[in-house]
Amino acid sequence: MPSSSMPAISPETWKRVPTTAAAIFSITMPYRPPKNPVGAFFWRKRMLFETTMGLALLERWEKILLSEYSSDPSLCMWQCDLLMRRGVVIILYSMLILVVTGLYKYAPQYAVFVKQRTAYYIYGNEPEENVGRVADWVVRNLTGEL
Repeated sequence: MPSSSMPAISPETWKRVPTTAAAIFSITMPYRPPKNPVGAFFWRKRMLFETTMGLALLERWEKILLSEYSSDPSLCMWQCDLLMRRGVVIILYSMLILVVTGLYKYAPQYAVFVKQRTAYYIYGNEPEENVGRVADWVVRNLTGEL
């Protein structure tokens, strides 16, 4: 499992062979299957489930947020009625949090991509240096990197 000193995507994390318990029960999906055949089988099934349902794209805290809303076995009928009334609000707030987080993380990368594509379509393969400086200044203003 990645620590605070080791990034989630690193050569050490990529090369690490997980234990069977880590492949089945950890929140983050290991990159490689365990050496145990039973663990490798369950790792493949988990990989199939997470990629089919889109859970492989979520970060650790997003998976925890979704599991809090979906796996409470102590619900009674009166609690289900309360959840039905508040369920729409919970789902909307959860979706709003996911969308805003995605935009916050993706918008700076996308601004650089849009700058490069715009310069290509307007000026061809080699834009002038001044155009690049102005475009870089605009991107820095948009992303807040002044």
